[in-house]
Amino acid sequence: MAVLVMAFGNVGLAQRNTDLKSKVTERIFKQYGLVRESYIVPQQANYNVLEGAQYRTTYYYDEWDYTLTEEITETYLDDWKNESRITYDYDFNGNVLEMYNQMWVGSDWMDEIRATFDYDGDVVSEVIYQYNMGGSWVNQMKEVYNYNGDQWTMLMWSWNGNNWTSDHLYTYTRVSNVIELLVQYMEGGAWQNEAEEICTLDFDENVVEILYREWNVGSLIWEDVEKMTYVYEDGVYTDQYVQAWDGATWKDEYHYTFGYDGSGNAKHGVCFESDGETWVPANGSIDMAYGFNADTKSFYGSEVEMVYVDLTNVNENTQAVNFLVYPVPAQGEIYVEAEDFQKAEIYSLTGQKLMESLQDRVDVGELSSGLYIIKVYDREGGCATQRFVVK
Repeated sequence: MAVLVMAFGNVGLAQRNTDLKSKVTERIFKQYGLVRESYIVPQQANYNVLEGAQYRTTYYYDEWDYTLTEEITETYLDDWKNESRITYDYDFNGNVLEMYNQMWVGSDWMDEIRATFDYDGDVVSEVIYQYNMGGSWVNQMKEVYNYNGDQWTMLMWSWNGNNWTSDHLYTYTRVSNVIELLVQYMEGGAWQNEAEEICTLDFDENVVEILYREWNVGSLIWEDVEKMTYVYEDGVYTDQYVQAWDGATWKDEYHYTFGYDGSGNAKHGVCFESDGETWVPANGSIDMAYGFNADTKSFYGSEVEMVYVDLTNVNENTQAVNFLVYPVPAQGEIYVEAEDFQKAEIYSLTGQKLMESLQDRVDVGELSSGLYIIKVYDREGGCATQRFVVK
């Protein structure tokens, strides 16, 4: 997954477009079960850059269904001032229909970029990005998604003023514990190799290494460029190392270190870079993981402090049920262990009920690969939910 670098203070159009696109890329990884939804959500992030600038992002949620409605980023000079805002519009099933990126100009928000989503069932099928020009929305690029088991593609189109033209093709392929992202560009009527990312997972589906390579057109070989390595402790990653290949060996570039609370949320993150001998403070892309490494937020700077809110049982008035689901990832069947079990229901991530079982052995063989929600009831009227992965 590409590292997101933000140049705050003068955030350009291309960067804010990348920020929106990164959220779509997260959806691809969720379908592989690498990213799991969590009820632990950010409330506020405070972060600094070495030059002295301070920023904070505040997250706002709907009071009824607690979906994310706004992300407002402010910068601190002599006081906190509005900088940028992302707003979300949803359909009845909770799918994001539109995302708007706005900048604060004078005394009001000004539209800059928007992303419009289409779905095939519960998964994103197409996203169109547009930018605001003189009060009108102008096409910029389009992404078309195709899901086929363990090989998924995202075709990027560019708008030339009159028509859509194919630009880049992103192909995700999973084989066992390795996910490969192949990036190709269109030239001469054929797809040409450009870059690839090889993501390696451990037994618990944690990302332990991402290797970035570029295609050498002259030699027709892949050449190593950069490598990210993740270190885990008690299920969360405490350190991330970034190294660059100099043609003979790997050289240290960045080191990110994190501190967590008792719920597995990264509360504190710091970025360092190598001066050849030791690690010194630096600015970089700091990925803050929350909900036991379930989701991440990226912030550019030298240090980040996070505040979270737990929405786990905010709409649940019944007694909680303790239960266990296995095997995960599921293939064909899952088993539910719960005291005084009554029934189990399977839902999509958008809340659509897919099946119900009065048996603690549930056949999920007809479900496509991805994330689902299981809701388990006992005979006393209690219930609880949990996410699980179908492979």
